[in-house]
Order: sequence, then structure tokens, then C-alpha cells
Amino acid sequence: MKRIAFILAFFFAAIVSHAEESFITFGELPKNAKIFILSHFKETPIKQIQIERRASLTQYEVELEGDIDLQFDRTGLCTEINCKNSAVPEAIIPVKILDTVKQHFPKSYIQKYEHNGRMYEIELSSSIVLTFSNTFRLVDIDK
Repeated sequence: MKRIAFILAFFFAAIVSHAEESFITFGELPKNAKIFILSHFKETPIKQIQIERRASLTQYEVELEGDIDLQFDRTGLCTEINCKNSAVPEAIIPVKILDTVKQHFPKSYIQKYEHNGRMYEIELSSSIVLTFSNTFRLVDIDK
């Protein structure tokens, strides 16, 4: 009997913790996300938009033409940009990070940008990954 209760509890926890994902329209994105997309990717068509909801997390994933993926938090703040075949627009990158990349890696461009609130992670076209602190200090280089 205890075994059955344990199995039922396990399955219930798995169902509750499972993320709910659904497709939405551009108009359903938070205002900040819409402004960001129109400011930096206005000419790039949107392929699809997904919202993912978990118990304590809501995030939006926007897939654009040209293998560009954007991720936004529940408020519409951009947390990740992955441009698989092109450079992340320079206007998005903090100036101090951009200056460091141009100075030390002049033959590379930024393909992926991620900010989790505490750190910035930048992936270059040369596959080098740079980690910056919130004060834009380079703290790690992963080659």
C-alpha cells in the first residue's frame, strides 16, 4: 500500500512540475519584448512564439527567420539571443563587453548573448565563450 501511495505521489509531482508550453501571437508578448523585437529585429520575420509556464517561471521563446532565437522573461526582458548564422546586433551588447570583444578577439563576432541577472555569457563565432560579471569585468574565457 505504501508503495502504491509513493508511486502515485511521484506521478502527481511529475505532472505538477511539468512545464506548460503553448504557441502565442506577437500581440500576446509582454510590451517590453515587443519593443525589443521591433527595435532590433523589425525586418526579420517571426517563425513562431512559445510561452513556457512552470510553477515559478514564465518565459517566452521567439524563433525568427535566419536561425535566430530570442528568450524573454515574464516581464519581457531579453535574457538570451542566439544568432546561429549571424552576429547579434551590436546595439544590444553592453558597450564595455563589445569593446573587450573587439579589442581581444577582432576576427570574431558575437553569436550568442545571455544575461541571467548576475552574469553575462557571450559566445563568439570562433566558439570561444566569455563570461562577464554584472560590472562587465571579464571573469572567464572558455576556449
